[in-house]
This record gives sequence, structure tokens and C-alpha cells, in this order.
Amino acid sequence: MNIVEAITDRSLFGSAFRDPATWQAWRVFLSALFSLPMTSKQLAVFQQCTSRTTAPQYPVTEAWLVCGRRAGKSFVLALIAVFLACFRDWRPHLGHQVSAQQSW
Repeated sequence: MNIVEAITDRSLFGSAFRDPATWQAWRVFLSALFSLPMTSKQLAVFQQCTSRTTAPQYPVTEAWLVCGRRAGKSFVLALIAVFLACFRDWRPHLGHQVSAQQSW
């Protein structure tokens, strides 16, 4: 499941979005950030907001946002953090686990 599917699913994050229509630009941002497919309408929003002609081919590792107050950035960044914590397997990045039977 990708992040856009997760925010559409009412049993996951979807119920947190009171009026999903007002979050369309953020959906485009998330699609670009995670390199998800975009509709032609979403690509047009992406192009208008970034002045880029093509969307990212790979998930990005860094993004800079210029947003005014009450733009929803804290909400979206919290959403990204929770999504990554719950839906990504971080085991390859964790330290070596010592088994309970291993002696020092």
C-alpha cells in the first residue's frame, strides 16, 4: 500500500481528512515525494507548483516546502512520519540484535 492509498482508505488515514477535495495539492506532493503515478490533472498541478516538466522517477530523499501558516504542512509531515513508521520495513537499518541465549 502506498501513502496515497493509505490516505484514501477510511479505515487508515482517510477519516482524518475532513474535506479530501481541499487536499488535492498535498496528494500531488505526496505522489511526487514517493514517485507515485499521477493523473494528467495531477501532473499539471505538479508542473504549476514546481516549474518542472516531469515528475520524479524515483522517491526523493529530501524536499523543501515553502508554505504559509495553516497550509497543512505539520499535518502532512506527521502523516508521512506515521506512514513510514508503520508501512516500511526498517529491519535492514537497525542494529544487530543479540539473542537471549547469546552470552557475553
